[in-house]
Amino acid sequence: MKGLLAVAGAHKVAATVVAAAVVVAGGGVVHAAMSAGTTATVVRVVDGDTIDVRYDGDTHRVRLLNIDTPETVDPEKPVQCLGPEASDYVKERLPVGSEVRLEHDAEVQDGYGRELAAVFTGDDLVAADIARQGLGVAMSVAPNTRFLAPVQQAQVEARQAGRGMYSAAVGCTIPAQVAQLEQAAAVVVSEQQSTTAALAAFDAHAADLAAVLAAAATVRGVLQGDVGAFPLLPYLDGELTYLRDRVSSVSTDVQRAADDNSAARAAEQKRLDDAAAAQAAAEEAARKAAEDAARKAAEDAARQAAAEEEARQAAERAAAAAAARQPSGSTGSSSRGSSASAGSSSATRTAAPTSASSGSGSGSGGYTGCRSYAPGGKTYTPIPCPGS
Repeated sequence: MKGLLAVAGAHKVAATVVAAAVVVAGGGVVHAAMSAGTTATVVRVVDGDTIDVRYDGDTHRVRLLNIDTPETVDPEKPVQCLGPEASDYVKERLPVGSEVRLEHDAEVQDGYGRELAAVFTGDDLVAADIARQGLGVAMSVAPNTRFLAPVQQAQVEARQAGRGMYSAAVGCTIPAQVAQLEQAAAVVVSEQQSTTAALAAFDAHAADLAAVLAAAATVRGVLQGDVGAFPLLPYLDGELTYLRDRVSSVSTDVQRAADDNSAARAAEQKRLDDAAAAQAAAEEAARKAAEDAARKAAEDAARQAAAEEEARQAAERAAAAAAARQPSGSTGSSSRGSSASAGSSSATRTAAPTSASSGSGSGSGGYTGCRSYAPGGKTYTPIPCPGS
């Protein structure tokens, strides 16, 4: 075993000391058949996959080979999920003033003038460490694939462990967004209103359901984005299909709940409208009944008044008729004879009472009713009293 290690070490040393055969490719990009290791000092961490180092008296911007991390400094892109975390990790891993070793692949400079190198601290490949934390993904631009395999393996480890970009506990990741959506949907669906809830409660629930549907549409839009860029870049096709199916399931469940809520609200609205209509009908019937009762009472009162008026008028007519039957007064024997004759022939004519004989004023014979007096007031004829 020690012999095998010795041989491997010898090959490694040889690789670092062989002079590079450099050629100029199209577009000014420099390629190297083999690169010797270069010791450099970290001057600055630009972002998760770019650092500034100093060696040979100059500062060089180095793009780490075979790793891609979310953007934090691109002026044309927003800060992406876990981009700041990737930068912080590299700052912690490669603090300013620390010593690193740079190893190059076939192409040593990109189109932006950055030096392309694998960065080591001791025997640790920093790009692989970044991928292992779930803060970056393995990538390569041909022909630079020399350091790709260990970075890919580190990414597999992150995926299996659910770290970084693969964690549902990190709020900005795609798995976390899907999990949060499922949780929100479960809560809002469980708050389905009773069939007799107030209309305002149905409306509030509808708003909550609509908010979850809008969130589902947003997540669905993200999942339909460019799979070759963040935030979808870290995930395999099967993983993305699984995540999309979960979002579709959420949308289906929430839409069904929204339809049920709408139907329940419509039923409650109809119940309230029917109740209001019944109440209005009852009130109208009561109003009409009151009007009818008032009208009948008025009619009865009018009839009573008419009857009383008719009785009064009848009494007046009777009195007038009785008065008309009395002879008019006269002088001399003729008048007295007529009076005597009338007195002897009619029992209805009665002498007017005197104070001595009337006593209580009841008159001759005890008659106390209405009377029609003859001229002179000596005699009277009983008549019906008005209204009797």
